[in-house]
Amino acid sequence: MTPIIAIVGKSGSGKTVVMEKLIAEFKVRGYRVAAIKHAHETVELDAPGKDTWRFSQAGSDAAVVSSPARITIFKNLNREPSLEEAALLLGDGYDIILAEGFKTSRVARIEVCGPGQSGELLCRESDLQAVISDEKLPLKIPCFVRADTGAIADFIEREILFKMPADTAIMINGQPVFLKRFVKDIIAGSILAMLSTLKNVGIIRTAQVSIRTDNPGGGRN
Repeated sequence: MTPIIAIVGKSGSGKTVVMEKLIAEFKVRGYRVAAIKHAHETVELDAPGKDTWRFSQAGSDAAVVSSPARITIFKNLNREPSLEEAALLLGDGYDIILAEGFKTSRVARIEVCGPGQSGELLCRESDLQAVISDEKLPLKIPCFVRADTGAIADFIEREILFKMPADTAIMINGQPVFLKRFVKDIIAGSILAMLSTLKNVGIIRTAQVSIRTDNPGGGRN
């Protein structure tokens, strides 16, 4: 699964600006970057009368608009997805995913503190990899000023990306399955061992395997 770093912080802390600068910095460094933003309210991107809206009204659970330069997915949900679920929709075509928000996620998190917000962190210090603040804070974890985007990107590379172990993500009937590390290692090792025997495979950096059962009822039973 693509490494995910969540940029968290209170409202008005400047998370979006930090995200913009980090995206630009990693692009300059040659990374393929994807971004995910958490919204507290439903954002209506599909407009009444549009073809995708009509498909949805007819009962479609999802619709995709595919064009030469962009692809858009409209998918109905019955609950709020996790950050990991949202990331799986992006696929494996990226080197890093930067997420704005998702303070309770399990991924690596860096908190942004705005002016006057340093009195109490949004997350526990033990749950954070670093803090971005223009005020000096009595913390044991690394702190960066928001203008030093290069140093923040260096830290993410050195302490998160380069140290992040290989991972395995599994979805069953559209729902993520959270597994212990040793189970992930067993599954990944078995699949990679079989894939490596195929002709013209080469070095395997990522692998996606989709399995459909012969249950005629699909996932409805």
